[in-house]
Amino acid sequence: MEDIGDNWDITVIPGAEITHAPVEIIEKLAVRARRLGAEVIVVHGETLVEPVIPGTNHAAVSCPEVDILAHPGLITIEDVELARENDVTLEISARKGHCLGNGHVAAIAGEVGVPIVIDTDTHAPGDLIDYEMARRIGLGAGLTESEVEEALVRNPRRLLKRNGIL
Repeated sequence: MEDIGDNWDITVIPGAEITHAPVEIIEKLAVRARRLGAEVIVVHGETLVEPVIPGTNHAAVSCPEVDILAHPGLITIEDVELARENDVTLEISARKGHCLGNGHVAAIAGEVGVPIVIDTDTHAPGDLIDYEMARRIGLGAGLTESEVEEALVRNPRRLLKRNGIL
């Protein structure tokens, strides 16, 4: 991973995204990923545009080993409260389709007081975005300038410090 940093202006952090897994084993997979060296654990949430197993959001936010619930779609208030209890961060997504729930996620996370991050769900180099585009996505989701700064700077740093990465 250091080779990437030596050649590109990007920091690589080993992580795992648990995607389309049976809800009954999400916690087991998160624990295993952490043991195998994943420094950030993400669960693919119940986005509006894919047939994610119902209950995935709930299983993810119930697991303290999970760091981020990505693209949680129309997440319930109960699950957002669980995210707060278990220190699971919610994602505002830059990805086409996954972004359809961003306004809901921003509003409900703000109401409950759950940290959010703005992520890309990058699958290819063209999916990477710069700070200004991420800022615009946050504003488009209904965040204030201050909330965007929190989602792009303070919340990621807090998560990385908590996990011993910074």
